[in-house]
Amino acid sequence: MRPWLVPARRGPESVAVRAAEATPEQLVATGALVGGYGRDPVDGDTGYKPAGLAGRTVPYWTAEKARTASVAGYRSNPMARAIIDTYTSFCVGDKGLSLQVTNPQVRVIAEEFWNDPRNRLGSMQDLMLRDQMVMGEQILELMSGPATGVTRFSPIDPQSLSHVTLLHGNPLWPDRLWIRSNVDGIDEFGGRGLQVAQVDDLTGLRSGEAIFWAPWRTLLTDVRGMPFLTPVLDWLDSYDTVLSNLIDRTSLARYMVWDVTVNGSQGDVDNFVARRGGTHIPPSGSVEVHNETVQWKPQNAQTGAFEDTAANANVLTNIASGTGLAKHWLAEPEHTNRATSNSMAEPVRRRLRGVQATWLNQQTEFVRFAIDQAVAAGRLPRTVSALDPQTGEEYDIPAAQAVTVTGPEIAAADAQVNAEIMLNLSTGLMQLVETGVLSVAGAKVAARKAWEDYVGVPYEASLDSPDANPGDVATHIDDNAPDNTTVLKTNVRPMQRTPPVNAVIRPAATGR
Repeated sequence: MRPWLVPARRGPESVAVRAAEATPEQLVATGALVGGYGRDPVDGDTGYKPAGLAGRTVPYWTAEKARTASVAGYRSNPMARAIIDTYTSFCVGDKGLSLQVTNPQVRVIAEEFWNDPRNRLGSMQDLMLRDQMVMGEQILELMSGPATGVTRFSPIDPQSLSHVTLLHGNPLWPDRLWIRSNVDGIDEFGGRGLQVAQVDDLTGLRSGEAIFWAPWRTLLTDVRGMPFLTPVLDWLDSYDTVLSNLIDRTSLARYMVWDVTVNGSQGDVDNFVARRGGTHIPPSGSVEVHNETVQWKPQNAQTGAFEDTAANANVLTNIASGTGLAKHWLAEPEHTNRATSNSMAEPVRRRLRGVQATWLNQQTEFVRFAIDQAVAAGRLPRTVSALDPQTGEEYDIPAAQAVTVTGPEIAAADAQVNAEIMLNLSTGLMQLVETGVLSVAGAKVAARKAWEDYVGVPYEASLDSPDANPGDVATHIDDNAPDNTTVLKTNVRPMQRTPPVNAVIRPAATGR
């Protein structure tokens, strides 16, 4: 695969220009060149701007080439697969995602949609996230029964998407997807139109014919998405090229070459070759007998392994930084000590959490769409009662708002750290309350906020009791933890063994 976003350099002049700014080829390929300067790649006009273009749209051929290279990379390049699999493994985990529902009626509909044998969302999270990262976009055609409210979906290849029309020209409001098709329904746009799922301003319910996700967009005015691996596709190709060349040279170097010197004239050389029967290499384990006028010297070819290893290490650094991962997560762990590994972990975790948060928001909206379809079919009321996990009070909310999709904890190894933070915070809150610096109400708010931030599950009013049993606390965590029960138990057990941690609950209890 020849690099296409990083074109070949053409002499020292182009090297100097390339070091200072992007090449014209890159500006055209990435869609960064909208107008004002530069030349139209079609007819050479200067200062051009495509008619009707609101932003800096990536050319369709760039996007499709990036998707093709991403699919090929995941299927054939081990480093590309490692990047994608690392993200999917951390974001959805080995057990997938879970539903958090605050109303029993809504729970029935949400679990019905989530576990539908035709949908199987619970077991498809890894595949769905991988598909979105590789393709950069995800289109799901929605099929809802108007009488039953049951929702199912069918994926559509983004390559089939001709274009997206916007509501009132707002790039943040995609209105219809136009799919290239030969079936009935083709109109003047040359495709089949699907209404993008969105909240109806009149009914307050989500409706539509398709879901369109394009999370990795560069600008606010971008409409289409690009594959997650786009910035490192050329570098992945370079990494593979250097490694392949090294393997080829190593294989060639295994062929032994002998330099034979015969003292005398060319006739003596010809006679020596004739008596041997040719210039063939002596068979392995054989004995070659000669006098002192003949010298045999083996020739060793240099593979350049040291230089190639250093070059690939530099390329891998760029690949890892471009994808938000630490290099030792992908390869070369022997060059990283524990201190360096820990110091580099936090930026990586934040990048992983960002991708996970995007995915969880998408899946939450997906399930809420199914809930709204059940409401429209009369299977659920428009509003349902929900229990505030902090105050224990009941209130009415739209049915769709009662469900949230949660994922596994990214940094499972931080459980002990979180427990220590809770311990120190609880001790500090006790001292602040006793000295009168902090009111009981303030300590109550701080304690609940700390609980949700460091334990990871909603705080419930039942935990305010001064006689709360640590075992009941652990049970509450187990029941509400989607996928990280072991991690949360680690957070709770120090609380059981260390009495001062009970202060996290006591300030809230004394305020009642």
